[in-house]
Amino acid sequence: MKNKKQNFAPCPQTRKASPNVISKLVLGSLAAATLPLGASSVRADDAPPPPSKVHALVSVEFANEYVTPRGMIVRDQGLTVQPLFLGFVNLYSGDSFINSVTLIPGVWNDLGTHSISVNAPYNSKPVTPWTEIDPIAGIEIGFAKHFTLDVTYTAFVEQILDIGTSQHLDTKLSFDDSSYFKGFGFHPYVEYWQELQGKATDADVPYAVFGNKGPGPGSSFYFELGIDPTYTFKTMGGLKVELPIDVQLPDKNFYGEYYSSASTVGLFDVGLKGTVPMNFMPQGYGHWSFDAGFKYMYFVDDNLYNLNSFNAPGKPTRDTVQVFAGVSVFF
Repeated sequence: MKNKKQNFAPCPQTRKASPNVISKLVLGSLAAATLPLGASSVRADDAPPPPSKVHALVSVEFANEYVTPRGMIVRDQGLTVQPLFLGFVNLYSGDSFINSVTLIPGVWNDLGTHSISVNAPYNSKPVTPWTEIDPIAGIEIGFAKHFTLDVTYTAFVEQILDIGTSQHLDTKLSFDDSSYFKGFGFHPYVEYWQELQGKATDADVPYAVFGNKGPGPGSSFYFELGIDPTYTFKTMGGLKVELPIDVQLPDKNFYGEYYSSASTVGLFDVGLKGTVPMNFMPQGYGHWSFDAGFKYMYFVDDNLYNLNSFNAPGKPTRDTVQVFAGVSVFF
């Protein structure tokens, strides 16, 4: 807020004012004169600095298990901890067809109270609590007011089970329909996820372990269709409730066909998440929030069902439930 510039020159009223009033004016002038030299050059009516074009998000999620969006159950004992850091560098914003361009670098980690084998097979020694670290580099383009295109590169740098690093490119087109409703939106999206190098699943493992069916399927891709129905309450402390639902449509080589022919649908999941602002945090320390919820995943593809024999369950697994909670701060 701009403050009006103060003028300490005597006015007609102060010429006849009482000594007490005059002494207050003099003391005020002396106080202003004793400010540091640098501060005295700042005028109260100067325009505020432009808003920052660089922001950051830091979050830590806690869950009962680590299950990847592709259905690999990596840890199902103890507590899994997943810190995330994302930067947001606004390269452009305007009112043209392209509304904004944002660069998004970041890094994600998974650690847990239950350690996992460094080398294969599962449950062998030595073990480590650190599962993986994933560098992230993305660009987000907003266009036509309601659409967002995200193109994100990720690498999964595994610390367990002799798993090599895999690299991927994720392209996601989202539609923000919240302006058509009051406090509600479906937020539909379509996503294309491509393995650039290596595998993000265990699809090659049965071919290597059991042999007799040739080499594994190698790098592949999948499509994902989803919605994220969201409602924000004006009361209840600004609680935001989400009900994300998505279906994965994999290429036949994504999970391979070692056990059976590939399914059109690889998996689907549905969840419930609530987020509430932590308004009691002091101003100037970022915008804090707390979230909690769960996600249910059902593995349709029989190859995916069998692949978790090489992961934490140690046996074919048809579904799983992940319960989570976390804290995040946006600067």
